[in-house]
Amino acid sequence: MQTTRGGVTPLHVLISLHEGYGLGDSVQVSAVLRHVVKARSHWTIDYRAEEGKYQVGSGIVANAFAYGQPNPSPHYDAEVQILLYDTWYGWHDRPNTRVSSCLYERFGLPWIPEYGRYKINVSEEAIGSARALLCGERFVAVHYEGNSAPDKKNLTHKQADAICDEIDRLGYSPIVLDWRRHSPLHHRKLWAPAAWGRNAEMVCAVISQCKAFVGIDSGPAKCASATNTSALVVWTGHHPAPFHDPADNTTHLVPTGYHDLEPVCNDPRVVQFFEDNYNVVQYKNDPVAGVKAWLSEVLR
Repeated sequence: MQTTRGGVTPLHVLISLHEGYGLGDSVQVSAVLRHVVKARSHWTIDYRAEEGKYQVGSGIVANAFAYGQPNPSPHYDAEVQILLYDTWYGWHDRPNTRVSSCLYERFGLPWIPEYGRYKINVSEEAIGSARALLCGERFVAVHYEGNSAPDKKNLTHKQADAICDEIDRLGYSPIVLDWRRHSPLHHRKLWAPAAWGRNAEMVCAVISQCKAFVGIDSGPAKCASATNTSALVVWTGHHPAPFHDPADNTTHLVPTGYHDLEPVCNDPRVVQFFEDNYNVVQYKNDPVAGVKAWLSEVLR
């Protein structure tokens, strides 16, 4: 006869992130898993995702493993596959992000601030590799080119170089996170293994060893929010509300009048929740001036 926990039948559940999602998506799932583990204490949860992304579940669920690896259990009572969508509910009491949508749609759960921040448990081995790469120097990580919506997200090479010059001026060394080797700023690059850029744990390990992070809305920015490193996310064509969850260490640099950006459209209560729960700084024209001001405050 199956035993129960407080009258509830224990279940062994497999949660999988559908293949094909990016680095930032996998980091957001960490907040989903934290909620589910807390709310479904009678579940034993295993988590499956692609290589470099399944590590997000380490230290949160019972077992985390990659597609293609043997299942830790020969039997699961239930399987839940996570599909992440950019949906807009217009919630006034929680972030309007993929995290909140996934919790609501797949698990019937509300968003709870205590479990809403991204969290990646970085191993000592990963930290050691990052420290060996950085050689003890004082670095600031910069990421300015992403895979999706480049016209709405990316900074120019000239803007990125100006940010790097400011980091130099403040007595630190800038490193451009460019795992794909696309940036022409060769003298600014971090020459790390390309596989690190697809591994949430390794990106977090590198950023955690830096004094600060400056980046656009992309995977590394979400990794930065999972660390204790001071982080600045620069926004140009998108509103942060649907794309990034709150994090104490993260400041969002947004254009003046940013609440007019879709899909927020100046919904007063959405705006109120955002301003109450996010760290925000505004810029008028070129975001580089705002980045410089933030760097000057953080690095000094």
